[in-house]
Amino acid sequence: MKDVRQSKRRALFEVIEMGLSGSRSAGLFDGFMIALIILNVVAVSVETVPEISRRYHGLLVIFETVSLIIFCAEYLLRIWVSVEYRSNPDEGGDMKFRLRFMASPLMIIDFLAFAPSLLSVFGFDFRLLRIFRLLRLFKLMRYSPALASLGSVLYSERRALLATLIIMLGLSSFAATIMYYLERHVQPEAFGTIPHALWWALATLTTVGYGDIVPITWAGRIFGGIVMIFGVCMYALPIGIIASGFANEIHQRDFVIRWGLVANVPLFKGLDANLIREITKYLRASVVEKNTLVALKGHLADKMYLIVSGRVARKHAGQKIFLEEGGFFGAKSLMEKAEYKSNYVTESKCHFFILDAREFHHLLDENPTLKRRIEEFYQITPHTDFGQAPKIE
Repeated sequence: MKDVRQSKRRALFEVIEMGLSGSRSAGLFDGFMIALIILNVVAVSVETVPEISRRYHGLLVIFETVSLIIFCAEYLLRIWVSVEYRSNPDEGGDMKFRLRFMASPLMIIDFLAFAPSLLSVFGFDFRLLRIFRLLRLFKLMRYSPALASLGSVLYSERRALLATLIIMLGLSSFAATIMYYLERHVQPEAFGTIPHALWWALATLTTVGYGDIVPITWAGRIFGGIVMIFGVCMYALPIGIIASGFANEIHQRDFVIRWGLVANVPLFKGLDANLIREITKYLRASVVEKNTLVALKGHLADKMYLIVSGRVARKHAGQKIFLEEGGFFGAKSLMEKAEYKSNYVTESKCHFFILDAREFHHLLDENPTLKRRIEEFYQITPHTDFGQAPKIE
């Protein structure tokens, strides 16, 4: 009975927590939840329109109730299957692990997304807390790697962004103080106090420019123009920080993927981590469509190919040898500065990491360990120019 329960829990875990794994059922679940979240946000907006609220009040209540049940069930199921995240399923402490899981940021967002509505069902009037229904939009972070990356960037750059905020508040206070002394006598109702002038400073520095308060003295207008220029510059600071952090996040993720792939290629497996890092710096990505001749027999070898995804057929003497993810070809021909010994044709759409001849020979010259590894590899398999345990048809 316990094994049956664990297998069901694992199957459910792969559906609701492993949506990016490619499973059809997981994809359908993710699509359904994304659609439900978007519809909930739309419902929150349209129910504030009096005509729609009166006419479709019953339907909106039913939709909110059904959504609440689904979100509650999803939350409880995520807690139940969370123990599948453990590396050792047989270790004890399921409840303790689940409590820690409930304290994770995404689970807190999930809880706040339905908790206020749940309280109102039981008769409590928390109208102000209904704004938390909009938190359901943040549940999309579960289904969007880009949103998750952006959240990670904001967290990692929080100190720089906080420093920028402090600078902007300081500049606003400085601008408000100067404008107070320049305009208070001619516009006491608008600039009679520094807090009054602070409203103008914030509107000007953020380039909103409501126009409800404007300087009228020549000194005030000159200083206002300077503040406008500083406002444009200040906007560039947080934008630059976030853009730089986002680029670094994508680069880091791409590097980790490349490093993991290269480290598991038979030719490079077991090499020093620094050497693998050096190899990844020279790789370039390429996408090739199905039925494309990648390497031509008899053509001078100019590239080494690492297969990130897809399937490549090595055609030689009427025989096909299939290379898949993690496979490679072209290294021996490059090393010998010879021609490709076979035709390599893509059997599906393929993603490659490519190492050009110039970079390949540079790596061999700078890293004797890599050169010895290639020589040793082809001493074991002297008649091949590829790596991977192949399937022959």
